[in-house]
Amino acid sequence: MLITCLRHATAEPHADPDADAERALIKKGKDQVLRVAEFCRKHALLPAVLYCSPLRRAQQTAKLLHTHLPDCPAVETVDWLSLGTGPDEIIAELKILADAGVNDVWLVGHEPAMSGLIAGLIGAAGDGILIKKASLTRVEADFSRSAAQLLWSMPCALMTVK
Repeated sequence: MLITCLRHATAEPHADPDADAERALIKKGKDQVLRVAEFCRKHALLPAVLYCSPLRRAQQTAKLLHTHLPDCPAVETVDWLSLGTGPDEIIAELKILADAGVNDVWLVGHEPAMSGLIAGLIGAAGDGILIKKASLTRVEADFSRSAAQLLWSMPCALMTVK
């Protein structure tokens, strides 16, 4: 199974912990997603399925990607990408999808879950990976053998679109 992680783009700063779920993308974040979409278009990267956290900034990231990447599937919101969900829970959901024959999954979520997920899949130390905002990271996982390989990771800042 190919798993592509997209950390949400830059959002409003943490001002009120009670309002964290409602933090919206700022202009920089919206521009980042447009860059990601153009990079994906240029390199023929297209999700088969696009799952997203229910939090506003992740929803906005996923919906902008869907809008600006031709043929991108609709966003499917899943609670298992919410803040506080551990990597083991996400891996369990991915195993279910793999068993159902899903081969190419894109996930839009948050830190530290995205880094923890990738570390958990490839057997790295939990603090050994840090996924930047609006970055794409692709892993190939074989759940039948409990094996995975990091294929690539591309921070938004390095995505050239010219």
